[in-house]
Amino acid sequence: MESKDPASTGDMDDTYSIAAIHGDVSHRDDSTYSLSSDVAQLRLLSERDELQLNEADFEIMVNDMRSTFVCWLNKAQLALRTKKEDLLRAADELQTERKAFIERMRRERAQEAEKLADERRRHGQEVASQLKHVQFERNEARRRIEEERQKLDHEKDVFENYMQLESAKLRQRVELFEQDQRKVLDSKIATQTMVDINVGGVVFETSRHTLAKQPTSFLANLVSGRHEVGRDRQGRIFLDRDYELFRVILNFMRNPECLPAPRDLSESASLINEAAYYKIKFSPYPLALCIGGHDTHSPLNAVEVLDRDSMCWRNCSPMQTARMYFGAGVLNNFVYAFGGHNLDYKALCDTEMYDRLRDTWLTVASLKQARRNNGGCVLGERLYCVGGFDGSAVLDSVESYDVRMRNWIPVAPMNTPRSSPMIAVQNDMLYVMGGTCGERLHSVERYDPKMNKWETMPGALLKVRSAGAACSYNNEIYLLGGIDNEHSIHNSLETWHSSRQASRYLMEAPLEVMDTSLTCCGDSLLLAGGQNTQVSDATFFYRPEVDEWSKGPALLIPRYGHSTVLLDI
Repeated sequence: MESKDPASTGDMDDTYSIAAIHGDVSHRDDSTYSLSSDVAQLRLLSERDELQLNEADFEIMVNDMRSTFVCWLNKAQLALRTKKEDLLRAADELQTERKAFIERMRRERAQEAEKLADERRRHGQEVASQLKHVQFERNEARRRIEEERQKLDHEKDVFENYMQLESAKLRQRVELFEQDQRKVLDSKIATQTMVDINVGGVVFETSRHTLAKQPTSFLANLVSGRHEVGRDRQGRIFLDRDYELFRVILNFMRNPECLPAPRDLSESASLINEAAYYKIKFSPYPLALCIGGHDTHSPLNAVEVLDRDSMCWRNCSPMQTARMYFGAGVLNNFVYAFGGHNLDYKALCDTEMYDRLRDTWLTVASLKQARRNNGGCVLGERLYCVGGFDGSAVLDSVESYDVRMRNWIPVAPMNTPRSSPMIAVQNDMLYVMGGTCGERLHSVERYDPKMNKWETMPGALLKVRSAGAACSYNNEIYLLGGIDNEHSIHNSLETWHSSRQASRYLMEAPLEVMDTSLTCCGDSLLLAGGQNTQVSDATFFYRPEVDEWSKGPALLIPRYGHSTVLLDI
């Protein structure tokens, strides 16, 4: 066999090299020949005719293959050049579009920047021209919002008070209904018209109607047949109590218009305590007493009591000493008046006690320090005399009256001396508000009797008040009237909430007043007397659940610098 032509071999190597380089392109071009198909055909042909081929045929075959590869290579190179030109043209178009897009974006950004700058300048001019107007509108909006917030808080508190009262009334109705639905345990007692009661070994015979005159009393429950009762050997109702006191109470039940007439203070106290055990009331409603004061001519010892049946004031026994600007309170169903000053404007230290059953005033232990313009209240089982003026200095001292010791005892002094303060009790704490110590105040202090310590509250009253009035009702303290450092007399009413340590305004009183009194009277607050340009005899009732005032009966004597207390016996 002849050796292969080196040139042809080299050409084939070059052909294979070029084919290897451009193989990927040849597969992508549908117009080029398929190399693998040609080789397969040649391979089949050579296998079939392998033995018949001679060297000339082999040379012809090699030349045909070389021609095929050269043709394929030319087509592949043409296709590559075409693709390259297309890619270059596309790249040029993309670069042209990119430059045009960048130029367009630059122009748009420049336009937007110029537009934004114009808007900023215009906005700055508008802001500068409207700044004062905006400030005014903002202040007005804040004021309106604050007014609306106060109004909403007020309405919310009024509604809460109303709901608390309604809830209390509903609970009372439920309790009464449950009591009425209870099974009668003793049908014999329930059907008897006459009842025998053994009290301390003495048998009393009375009608069932007499014992049941006060439906909420212990005696009414006793004969209702709904309760287990103790009995003596003869089967009579037995009570291990003082029969002499029971006789007096039974006589009162028979004739409620005639009050008992105790012989002395000891018997009066025993009778009141025994009536409390039987839950018997000597008056069909709590008594509001207006005590002492000044009528523009002289200090008063006169005392008036409110008749709620006929809605008028009636006289009762006067105090032994005329006094004004004093403290008062009710302890163990006796009324106490202490301190103040008399016709000579001398500060007093004496204390008087009023026995309602005997309609008599008695002298009891005197204060340790004479004082006037002092506050007074009852906390627990003690009477408190707070602050005041002794004729030379405003006092911070506080005294407590112990009934068992029958004496006044000094306790911890206030943090701030106060004259003409407003006093109220809430949640077993004593609150002292406002007053004067040389300048009139709106601060609040609280006294804890268990710790014997005063604490200044972080909150304060909404207005400076001295010589105003205060009382506690339904877990809130109500404050009214008084005078401030500008000598303005108030008619505003505000309430202090101890848990929030904050105050809020309520409906204003019908008149501006100072040196007045405010006390709880049933479901209302009673405002009585006081002064402004003249001494007042007017009274008004304020109902917290509806936040409204109504006029009451006029006092028999116009007065200011007095005290009003509620006695429930």
